[in-house]
Parts: sequence; C-alpha cells; structure tokens
Amino acid sequence: MPELPEVETIKRSLAINKGARISRIEVIRPDIIRIRDFEPEAVHGLTINSFRRRGKYLIISLDERESHILVHMGMSGRFYMQEDQYEANEKHVHFIIYLDNGRKMVFQDPRRFGGIWLLRNPDTIICKLGKEPLNREFCSAYLKSIVKDRRIAIKTLILDQNLISGIGNIYADEALFLARIRPDRTAGSLSDEEAVRLCRAIKRVLRQGIEKRGTTFRDYRDGNNNRGGFQEHLQVYGREGEECPVCNSRIVRKRIGGRSSHYCVTCQK
Repeated sequence: MPELPEVETIKRSLAINKGARISRIEVIRPDIIRIRDFEPEAVHGLTINSFRRRGKYLIISLDERESHILVHMGMSGRFYMQEDQYEANEKHVHFIIYLDNGRKMVFQDPRRFGGIWLLRNPDTIICKLGKEPLNREFCSAYLKSIVKDRRIAIKTLILDQNLISGIGNIYADEALFLARIRPDRTAGSLSDEEAVRLCRAIKRVLRQGIEKRGTTFRDYRDGNNNRGGFQEHLQVYGREGEECPVCNSRIVRKRIGGRSSHYCVTCQK
C-alpha cells in the first residue's frame, strides 16, 4: 500500500501541473468515485490551484470554487501523468483527468481498494486523521501522550491513522528497527527515552523514503509512472530469514494485530 513517502512523492511529481486547466474528466468505472458532491463535468475548465497531501490522501484543489479531488491509492493504486499523445490503455485504468497543458493524470487500481472523492470540503474526510509525523506537532511529547497506559502493541498503535497519519506496514517496521524496539512491545511499556528514539526514527525513515522516491515491490509507481528506490535500502521489512544488517541474527516475521511484522530479536527489545 502506498504510504506517506509514496503519496508525497506522487504529489511532488505532479506539482508541475499546478496552474493547468482541466479540459475534461473521463470516468471509466463510475463506482471508483466514493463520494460525489458534484459531477465530474462540473470541474471542466477549472484551474488546479494546488496539490497537497494529508496522510495517505492526495488532495487536488481547484480554483476558488471549493472543488477538490481526493485520491487514495488503497492497496494497489497508481496516480500518474502521461503526455496526451500516449493512450492510457493499460488494464484497470478507472479515472482520467485531461489537462490543457498536453498531459493527463491517470488513476489505475487493479484491486479497487483505493478511490476518488469529489468534495466541496475535504475536511469531511481528512478531519479524523492523526498528526502528520513530519510536522513539528508530532514530537516525543505527543508520542509519550498517546502510548501512555496503552496495552496494544506499539506497532499497532503507530499504524492507527487516527493517531498518526501516513505510516503503514513498511515504514513502521523500519522505524521500530531503527529505534531498537520490538513491534510486539506493549505501547505503554515504552520509556521516555524509547519514545524519543521512536519519534526520531519515524521522521528519519519517512524522510529517507521520500528521498528515494518511495518503495516499489510490485504496484507502486511515482507521478511519472516510475519505480521507487527505497526497497533497496530496507533493513528488516520483507527480509524474513535474512541476516540482520547490524548483528547478523536472523530476521523473523510475526503477525501482530493481523499484520506481518519483521524485526530482529537481538537488536530490538
């Protein structure tokens, strides 16, 4: 699933289309639109004012008319641009935004867990999201406050989008490894020093993911439809049975809260 670094990378890739007008929207699969406050035709001729990201959502804001297109990639979605001269004829293309600058933006999603929202007010969707982990408001004091007395696993807690927005399985495993904390530790058992380490690790791993333009195993592509590169730098995620890069112990995989988690039993306590 595209996580914060992947959606941030897509946002930055597509930002060159700021100021372009929407010529038309083609809806190949109508049920990919989860909520429609207006019909797609209503934004024909409107100008793209901004591309923003909130958690795992990409927000395209149009003109001053309170029209917004939200995109969520779900498990397997891609949102990328193409030159108009090329046909968007790949399988599972569901939604296309044609622009007056000779480009189009294509939403493709084989598993259809993602979607498009046509909204007057994006806060109706994103208001419940937790703090952005790369913002100043996400700090060790906040992390200490949300782990206090919590009996769930720390991995499960940092995946809760109502508490921290944008972190998924990949970056949670990597951050916990960097912080030397087992993913199955009870959240409330973290010391103040461990909360500081974890806060720093989350920020560092997410920034590294953005720097490498995201992680591609199979589905993810950036806004130019290119693969990311962070998969070449993963320390534990997806490396079950391989040697830990720090101590050479074997990396193990365990299901925690219904999700596969990868960690080193020697380095992480």
